[in-house]
Amino acid sequence: MKNIKKYIIISILLCLMSIFALNFNSKATVYAEDWEEYKGEVHHLFTHCLLAFPEIAFDENNKMRKHFANDCITKDEFVQILDALYENNYALIDINKTFTLDKNGNAIKKSIWVPKGKKPLIFSFDDVVYDQKKMSLGMVDKIILDKNGNLATSTTIKGNENISDSNEFIPILENFIKKHPDFSIAGAKGLICLTGYDGILGYRTGEKNNTSRYSEIEKVKPIIKKLKQNGWSFACHSFGHYHMKKISDKAFSEELRQWNEQVVPLIGKTQIYVYPYGEWEIFNGNNLCNKHKMLKDNGFKLFCGVGMKQFYSYLPYSADAEEKVLFMDRTCVDGYTLTNQRNKLLPYFDSHKVADKKYRKIDV
Repeated sequence: MKNIKKYIIISILLCLMSIFALNFNSKATVYAEDWEEYKGEVHHLFTHCLLAFPEIAFDENNKMRKHFANDCITKDEFVQILDALYENNYALIDINKTFTLDKNGNAIKKSIWVPKGKKPLIFSFDDVVYDQKKMSLGMVDKIILDKNGNLATSTTIKGNENISDSNEFIPILENFIKKHPDFSIAGAKGLICLTGYDGILGYRTGEKNNTSRYSEIEKVKPIIKKLKQNGWSFACHSFGHYHMKKISDKAFSEELRQWNEQVVPLIGKTQIYVYPYGEWEIFNGNNLCNKHKMLKDNGFKLFCGVGMKQFYSYLPYSADAEEKVLFMDRTCVDGYTLTNQRNKLLPYFDSHKVADKKYRKIDV
């Protein structure tokens, strides 16, 4: 009897394993058939932290009002942009999956595979600091984990804490992809471009915050862990958000030291360098300039600027250059481009439709 029972159990297990293997192979076949090598341009949009409270941000007494109006978009504008991108068959891809390294350690473009009909899109977000000078002026205070362990925001308004999952790009994008999982290729989310002069993600983790620094570091660690687990990537956007054309080599070296000592221990190494203000300086004639050599020595491989035309290729054009550098431009999405660059944004969305008419003056 025992042998019969044993035989039955083994037979059932073998049957289940066969069914599982059949299903697995079937899914693998469908997976292969539904993906294709992408031959088009790699699109890259970027914006800044959102105006979570536009009624505060656009108030005529707000000292940051003009800056916010030009450089930022509202939470509602961002939601409408995501809807339009999805309708136009864009899907987010991890920027790190768009390049590899050659035998010399230099970045080179690689083949990209996407679900059929999808166009890969990188969406990056600059200045994710939530620095103290902007607090209470229309943005959130910090990124947190809510009581359920999900990414959310915290903002103190008139002494009361406001926790939300619908007023900043991180939780908004998280929720959008839960609703539309095919908007993310292989789990990719956005690229968070950090500085470090006043901490990161709303936490005062810098050396100048001596009294609270170590407690803030402990608070931000689970946020970073969750972001990475959920498919977010990080880029260096400098430490102090300087002007590349104005900073000296000596000061630039100090910038990199501060980045490596105050930010890298929190987020880990990144190969992506995003130039502040889109101001890049790579060559001195046909040779690499000192600043770029420093960036290269610190492990940066792919360099991003700002431009309204797609460019993902190698610089310089000169055949006599000692070395080629992989460079990617990013299309800016902000208040200025929403109101003044409609035609250039049309491949992605109609800016005049997504712009908040309550706060933007647009001639339709």
